[in-house]
Amino acid sequence: MSDNSKLAANNSGPGSQGLQRSISPAAPVPRRRPIPRKGHTKSRAGCLKCKSRKVKCDELTPRCGSCQRLRLVCEFPSPNPSGIETTPNSNEDAGALAPTTLTKALETKPGTFSMTDLRFFQHFLVSAHPPFPIGGRLVWLGVSQMTHEFDFLAHSILGLGASHLSMFSPTSYTQEALRHRIIAIKSLNEFLSRGDRSLVEVEAAFAATLTLSYQAAHMPDGLYEFLTITRGCFLVGELFGSGFLSCAFRSFERETYVDKVMELFAQRPHYFLASDLAVGFCDSLEKLGRVCRSVAEVEYLALMRKIASSVVTDMAESYRQYTFLYENLARLSSPEYASFIDANNHVSRLVIMHMLVLDYIMSSRIEDGDCHHHSGLGETREYYNSRSLMICVWVVDIEGTLPVELGDYGAWPVNFVRNLMRRRDMDQGFWKRLLGEARGMDRLLSEEQMTV
Repeated sequence: MSDNSKLAANNSGPGSQGLQRSISPAAPVPRRRPIPRKGHTKSRAGCLKCKSRKVKCDELTPRCGSCQRLRLVCEFPSPNPSGIETTPNSNEDAGALAPTTLTKALETKPGTFSMTDLRFFQHFLVSAHPPFPIGGRLVWLGVSQMTHEFDFLAHSILGLGASHLSMFSPTSYTQEALRHRIIAIKSLNEFLSRGDRSLVEVEAAFAATLTLSYQAAHMPDGLYEFLTITRGCFLVGELFGSGFLSCAFRSFERETYVDKVMELFAQRPHYFLASDLAVGFCDSLEKLGRVCRSVAEVEYLALMRKIASSVVTDMAESYRQYTFLYENLARLSSPEYASFIDANNHVSRLVIMHMLVLDYIMSSRIEDGDCHHHSGLGETREYYNSRSLMICVWVVDIEGTLPVELGDYGAWPVNFVRNLMRRRDMDQGFWKRLLGEARGMDRLLSEEQMTV
């Protein structure tokens, strides 16, 4: 129910009853005209599902239209045997919501949107939706049609649209992006804490989690949020169960993904095939292996070596292994994961640095190739590849925190980033604004390094 409807209901309910009781019966009083409601009328006999999702129920029985459309179990509350309205009607209750409280509620209500939010929504649909699943533009168009049913999905989409727009617009929408992100995460956590989820509800939760993950890839300080929420994507994905193959994101299935990748690379070369990148990357992993100690660090080095070394001999197997790059985060126990992302665990940070570079190398050709399959979208999607931008910020930031004795183990990723920045068709002003206070920024942005 909208805030305007709540306001109208309070104005026409307990307060007016208390006022009528205070007047003597002998005194004829002209009947007050009812205050018209704003928005839709209040649904008092709606089903339990609609009430829990805070949407208006059409009250059709035995199954309301909303539940029928979303394939939900529809249950209506038992009728009140006494027939007594349970809304408080005392003068004290009527005055419980002071005008200031109502105003504050209207300002912070998650369902309140502005004209600027409409711009964020449009920008998401055209330019900022996640590049996965491959060829998934229609998937995200379908997902966007579910936003009026799920607050967490609506706010996650608006947050990503605002973050992406801020990166390439003279106007900053950082505050708006953060506001939507906070609301989305809070609402999503509340949803995930409940049980009895339908396939459509899990689809909405998975879409929101994936969108929040990609929004973190637009945040200079969002590396560990990116890793944590990406880990959450796989945990939420487990809620699909056997229904995964019939959901909107079924092309995420491993073999389907590999088949689509091979179709793209039938026309476009791969980074690792065009240079000695694979050899250099594997040499850097070999060097890093000398200081790795934990099981997670050693296993990640082995996985990354397998991905890079098999591109030339068996590209399909390389991308099959690549699908485990972030999935393995979900396989770590909570203590193992906490240790892996610990800011004081410099060896793990070096491993993460290599993960980011490998992720960029493996994914950028997929995302760029997918853009060319949608005529009219290539130009707007060109700059979406946040990995090619935010990887620079994150790698520079990690390098700036490393002890001197470990700096050499990150030399290859840092040099890769330096070359990546040189290739991007953007001036130093853009990079300085994007990198902000990242450690080592001035050295990376020196005239000598930025000159082609």
